[in-house]
Amino acid sequence: MATGGTQIFCPGCKSFSVCKVVPLSSLDKPKARRWYRTDHKDIAWFRRGRTCLKCNHTFLSAEVDEAFIDELVALRDRFIEQQKRTVQSVRRRARWLERNETIPRELAERFIEATAWWLTHASGSAVRAPGHAKRMYKSHHGWTVDFGANMFLVGKAIERCKVAINGALDEISEGRIPLKSDIINSLKTEVSGAVANANGHEYQGYYPIEDEDLIFGAQSIDVSDAAEFMINETCINDFLRNG
Repeated sequence: MATGGTQIFCPGCKSFSVCKVVPLSSLDKPKARRWYRTDHKDIAWFRRGRTCLKCNHTFLSAEVDEAFIDELVALRDRFIEQQKRTVQSVRRRARWLERNETIPRELAERFIEATAWWLTHASGSAVRAPGHAKRMYKSHHGWTVDFGANMFLVGKAIERCKVAINGALDEISEGRIPLKSDIINSLKTEVSGAVANANGHEYQGYYPIEDEDLIFGAQSIDVSDAAEFMINETCINDFLRNG
């Protein structure tokens, strides 16, 4: 026994640290300590609330039959192999994820068709503006669409989203399941960084997102549409956790 608690593995520190027991009520959990799964009654555990004295991370620990750990490892190994095959399948379908080459024009056009809006339409409501895809041209930034005094760098937006999606695929191939909300937020950020001024200079940092839009006068690019397009294009939605 270490001073102030027991030295156990802390998921915050990712190392063995002294973690003291804290009341379950302080973690907004029921006071009961003995639990079992109603669908698998042989899986039973003793629950404790803990706080790491090194990093202050608070978490729940569970004492279980050690045999369940062996079972978990075997299932995890099998799951990881399945996920690796899944990732290989995704990358075969979307070859551009791995090739270091210019983003295909057809892909860039579909990106604009899915994300561009006309905010001040005569109907009084914002409407989609897929026709902007036909104004796309090749600049020194790659595929580009001009919106007034700004340039939306379609090719760079997709390239940067590609990096984020490949990162998610790497996690999936290792048996981890990323949160869909985390991937969406990452993709939105990457898209908001792909804007240049009329002189062709990229803005430092990120172009502001207003109500999910990058607004360029009467036109906009919807970053939520962009994130969903990239997720659907790469077919990774089924491999992400909701939340």
